[in-house]
Amino acid sequence: MDFLEYIKAYTAAAQAVEAFGDVPEIIPIYLVHRPSNDIPYATLEEELIGDFVKYSVKDGKEINLMRRNSEAGQKCCAFQHWVYHKTEGNLLVTDMQGVGMRLTDVGIATCKKGYKGFKGNCATSFIDQFKALHQCNKYCEILGLVSLQPKPKKPISAPKPKPQPSAAPKKKTFGPTVKGLRPPRGQDQLTSSLKSFQIHSFLSSRSSSAFPPTATLF
Repeated sequence: MDFLEYIKAYTAAAQAVEAFGDVPEIIPIYLVHRPSNDIPYATLEEELIGDFVKYSVKDGKEINLMRRNSEAGQKCCAFQHWVYHKTEGNLLVTDMQGVGMRLTDVGIATCKKGYKGFKGNCATSFIDQFKALHQCNKYCEILGLVSLQPKPKKPISAPKPKPQPSAAPKKKTFGPTVKGLRPPRGQDQLTSSLKSFQIHSFLSSRSSSAFPPTATLF
């Protein structure tokens, strides 16, 4: 599959979606043979009239706002992403420039060993740079392309603290008073009651023995 086939496939994929609109076109370059000239071979291409814009340089970095904000610039980015995706990251279209939707003299970057007969004219590191810098736009989404940026990791939530068992209520104890320790609550009242009862009983017994029972008078 030569580069022209990739252009045709991209054009067909974009035209199949009505929302995509106009598709960027890479104008052909013709090789001319001039046997009577000192330089027998030359290239010939159509003259482009208008504002000439570089939408990307060879390393894929943005060099002006025309790339990010213009329709042509965003569609050029989508074309780069589409070719990158179809070749599984082995080929990248670079140095995209031209007038409006008409592009010329593009560059190609490939992996070190080349890709299916392609040998790029740009450094292989440009592919890695494109992967790190490319930001998808709406035309990437229309073509069904997935973002090249890694998904942010979800923050790990801290484990919830386990509820502590509530302390059992202390039981009230009653018993003999130990010297040096404060008697339990209520023990003082119980001891006083017992003493009062003993004194009352003692006085009652003394009064009964000291005085004889009185006689009943009729």
